Amino acid sequence: MTAEHFSPLGALGTFLTRAWRFVASRSFWPGQSGNVSVIFALALIPVLMLVGVAVDYSRASAIRTQLQAAMDAAVLAGAAQSVGQTATAQSVFSAHLQPGPYSLESMAFSLGGDASVIGNASAEVATTLLAAASVKTLTINVTATAKPTRKSDVCILLVDPTAAQPLLVNGGASLKAPNCEVHVRSNGSPAAIFNSGSTFVTKRTCLAGASPLYNSTTVANVETRCKAVADPFAGNLPVPASSACTASNGNYNGGSVNLSPGVYCGWFNFNNAPDVTFAPGVYVIKGGGWNVNAGRWKGEGVTFYFADTSRIQFNSGISADLTAPTGGAYAGILMYEASGLAKSDFVFNDSVSNRLEGLIYLPSRNVIFNAKSQLHTDKATLVFNTLILDQTSWNLDVGSGRTISGSGSAGNIVITR
Repeated sequence: MTAEHFSPLGALGTFLTRAWRFVASRSFWPGQSGNVSVIFALALIPVLMLVGVAVDYSRASAIRTQLQAAMDAAVLAGAAQSVGQTATAQSVFSAHLQPGPYSLESMAFSLGGDASVIGNASAEVATTLLAAASVKTLTINVTATAKPTRKSDVCILLVDPTAAQPLLVNGGASLKAPNCEVHVRSNGSPAAIFNSGSTFVTKRTCLAGASPLYNSTTVANVETRCKAVADPFAGNLPVPASSACTASNGNYNGGSVNLSPGVYCGWFNFNNAPDVTFAPGVYVIKGGGWNVNAGRWKGEGVTFYFADTSRIQFNSGISADLTAPTGGAYAGILMYEASGLAKSDFVFNDSVSNRLEGLIYLPSRNVIFNAKSQLHTDKATLVFNTLILDQTSWNLDVGSGRTISGSGSAGNIVITR
């Protein structure tokens, strides 16, 4: 069987050459010669040529379109996976194939160094009229490459679905999060308020609502009517035991304070700027809260759990350096709360400098950062009900361990052929 690569010009030239040789051969002339026969033969060549090429080209073109669609679907499906990319691509390609007058000669998928999925396939299409010129098949090649782009993680998610001004950025507030996104799920109006004198820099700000207010300020990368991500942590975080109280109602006045994991019931006051060191573990706060008046807090591998509407209120010049555990059931969780709590306020006041690393999951809290609060952190994922920034300086980057992917589970996938 003679195969020809699928090219209309190539097929045209091949057919023309072979048709002329056939007409010019003695087998075409049954002992007769004359001008009429010559004219008829010459007229017949382009007619046969056009009919043959048109019919077979049309069939081959349709099959190539079908194979290309299958290849595009295959590499896109493969690129959307974190493991088994080539196996997924091969399965999808095979599932998209339709029967027809062709035979699949080869199919291969591989991974590129940039996590792209590369696919190529070839098939032979049986000809009809071109077969008279000994062109039995046309060879079709299709290829495609799908490259997933890095998903932008969400560093702040506000979950209230209906609140008006769920995000309020007042004058003097500064948020700089160029590598991550802020998502606001509320359809309320206004969707957000950015007041004069504020700075709000993100990779993208996704507002479900349609009407933010910009009061004498400009904010880049804001998308309205956006499909904000859902809360991925609801009902999926561990619940520590909290029935038995380890300590109840305490006062710490200056000096050095060393605390251990346990269940802290009632109110605890930290006065006169104590230096508080937390041993690694889970600290359950219930039936009251912690009132913190200045001082320094330091803890690595710590988790704070609010069993009810209890809270920690940082006042008057607190400096906190707290990081979440890196392993175990509470890996990546710095602060979080019980499910189904009534909405309440959670206030950070006049903090000198905070470095809080990990997930801060407070979906029932209306969080307010007031008066020179500063959150300098490399890795934070913050989930609140609503958020007010006032005289706040934040430098945020994406969290680790417990992160939220931006819109689209597979991120953006770019396909090339």
